[in-house]
Amino acid sequence: MGAALRRVIGAALAVGVTAAIVAGARAPYRTDAGGRAMLRLSWSGRPERIERCRRVSPEELAARPAHMRQEVECEGRPARYVVRVLDGGRSLLADTVTGGGLRGDRAIHMLREFSLVPGTHALIVEITRLDSVTTTPEQPGRASAGTEELWRPGPADRERREEEEQRRQRQDRLPANLRWEWDGELVAGRVVLVTYDPRIRTLMGRAGE
Repeated sequence: MGAALRRVIGAALAVGVTAAIVAGARAPYRTDAGGRAMLRLSWSGRPERIERCRRVSPEELAARPAHMRQEVECEGRPARYVVRVLDGGRSLLADTVTGGGLRGDRAIHMLREFSLVPGTHALIVEITRLDSVTTTPEQPGRASAGTEELWRPGPADRERREEEEQRRQRQDRLPANLRWEWDGELVAGRVVLVTYDPRIRTLMGRAGE
């Protein structure tokens, strides 16, 4: 399968999943699931980009062509997240998710439904980034154990602009920790919908009457 065909298929799948997410968020808050209640997760969000940077030594710079001489090199990858759903302390879901696309840098899409027995429920939905970031390493160019390093060189104007741009991009991506809690009575046919609002960067829950 060629790269162009894979991109077309990937784009088509992304469109289909996005449409399903939108439909799930707009679906009625009632269900005919045989006298059961339902918890529905219907959200999407872009994963954070985890970067690891190092300062290139003078010897390495001298050995490179002039147009390839960059004092700082960075490698990055999209972060992974774990999604947990609890009902009264009982685990309904514990799943690790990554972004879509061939490189995993597109939005994460989540559409899951859980059938619940009518009655009192204590629901918790958590989204936690698995990959942590150290912004002030003790030794530039070296990551601490179990931590991906995000290091930036000195306070030059260009570097400050890059930091501002990266800060803005991080605002558009999923936070490191999200949590939603709900305690209440679920009656047969009732749907509790949990979505993500990127404007205020929080999980939102709505329950049908």
